[in-house]
Amino acid sequence: MEQRVIREVRPDGARETPFLEAVPDWFEHVPREVRFFQDWEESSASASRVFTHWALDIREYEHRGEREVCFIPRPLRVPNERLQISDGTSVHNLMDRIEASDREVGLPFGWFFLMIHGNWVDPDVGNAIAQGLKANRVRLPDCDAAVLLRWVGRTYGF
Repeated sequence: MEQRVIREVRPDGARETPFLEAVPDWFEHVPREVRFFQDWEESSASASRVFTHWALDIREYEHRGEREVCFIPRPLRVPNERLQISDGTSVHNLMDRIEASDREVGLPFGWFFLMIHGNWVDPDVGNAIAQGLKANRVRLPDCDAAVLLRWVGRTYGF
């Protein structure tokens, strides 16, 4: 890895940048599939078994001559409506809505996992709640706040 470079060819010439200089946190990368289970175990959702709430759509494919396996989590229960942020929505209103969503799906912090799934909770909701946490305007259980803030620092989704 230390030897790899990113070569950019421009009209004014080529430039080489050492890969680890361009992507300094490469070795800290955790695949999204691993993060899903890590976030589950470190959040208040861990009180329930993951497969009580999620099914995994497993995919196998070949990439550059190597066999790859990945999955997309699929919720077994979904809320009646998608949670999206709109202009003028307060963080307190969002907190009420995520709590209602959690009750609907029967899972504490369920809104977070619906958010990383990609289409039930808008990621802007997570960002707004994280900003509210940082400004001490709202509270989540400490374990959930840590998971959300880690996600904000390095987002992922399915």
